[in-house]
Amino acid sequence: MSAVIELLVSRLQQQRLPIADWFAREYAKTPPCFYSSVDLRHSGFKLVPVDTNLFPAGFNNLSKAARARAVSQVKDFISHASRPIHSALLLPENHTRNIGYLDNLNALSGILRAAGLEVQIGSLAAESGQPLLLEGSDGVSMTQYPLRREGTKLMTDDGFTPDMIVVNNDMTAGSPQILRGVTQLIAPQTGQGWYRRKKSIHFDAYEQVVHHFAQAFDLDPWMLSAHFHKCGLIDFHQRKGIECVALGVEKVLSKVRAKYAEYDIKDEPYVFIKADSGTYGMGIMTVRSGDEIYEMNKKNRNKMNVIKEGVQSTEVIIQEGVPTIDRVGDAIAEPMIYLMNGHAVGGAFRVNAERDQYGNLNAKGMHFAGMCDEAEAGANAFHAVKDCDFTVYGLVSRLATLAASREEYGEGYSI
Repeated sequence: MSAVIELLVSRLQQQRLPIADWFAREYAKTPPCFYSSVDLRHSGFKLVPVDTNLFPAGFNNLSKAARARAVSQVKDFISHASRPIHSALLLPENHTRNIGYLDNLNALSGILRAAGLEVQIGSLAAESGQPLLLEGSDGVSMTQYPLRREGTKLMTDDGFTPDMIVVNNDMTAGSPQILRGVTQLIAPQTGQGWYRRKKSIHFDAYEQVVHHFAQAFDLDPWMLSAHFHKCGLIDFHQRKGIECVALGVEKVLSKVRAKYAEYDIKDEPYVFIKADSGTYGMGIMTVRSGDEIYEMNKKNRNKMNVIKEGVQSTEVIIQEGVPTIDRVGDAIAEPMIYLMNGHAVGGAFRVNAERDQYGNLNAKGMHFAGMCDEAEAGANAFHAVKDCDFTVYGLVSRLATLAASREEYGEGYSI
């Protein structure tokens, strides 16, 4: 058991009820997101969230037990909603022919149905005109319907009018016009899409949350968080604004070196440079000095310049690198935790045998392994890694999800 895991397990054993009360009070101030997933990095001396996604895919990677916990939390969300909810329209990403994503869609719609909801799948794609038959890896067929508006109500072309709209499209390219002014419950809100949301704002909120939590339970917040710095008005292709990035790298490295000295950690510090918006592992690189920014080759500049759907990256965060000690077999791994209604329900390990402990694992060669629950039979089942402490992973992920509910955006980020 690593030092940070041992410390958090001790806190949970000694102060489980005070910690539960703390979360209850904090969620009462800002209700949790409908669902989320949190990418963690565990170095032995740190366990930190490095990304929080409010439109998570990958529900197919959850065990049956985890999906059952998700169903329970959806039921709880529905029971506390401000209006009756009996049906849901699920709005997926536009690239719905990706088999892995279709399996996610099938799993997510299954969770919603098991919670007692009537569910249909819609399409935000502008070219959608006819129902589309989708089929995942298990051969189960799903029908995706085109959408239409009647006043402030969104419905499918066959007349299905949901009480709730569940968005599973991260909206990197913008807020869909068809959702504007809709009076049905939308979860998550479209304003939380990546066209508007910023990682720097999220980690600003997380820094406040984790300091509050650490103070309450006698912890060093650095053990649960990563230093970061933001730079804007960047054009990697034209080399504009890279001075800010280089200086930011050195600023973060200086802070990390000080903490390494405090804890007598012998590793060499490094940082991740990430697009301030977006996901899918795009627009990410690792460096160990500011000089590497000035020496970037054309290939790396082009990689950093564009994220999902061809959107140009003009803002970045420089985030403290956290090497991972987690393994699945002989391969490097990192935990991903899934939350419903602010509660951790399950997770999976992102595994990549082609990367080392310092790198971005959301890249070529990645696959997934189940987490903490018993292994399941069947050709498509994931081997479950049982030697892990899901409760500790869940604790840190809940802090990140609480922070997501407290992100503040000014008028410049309006929908």
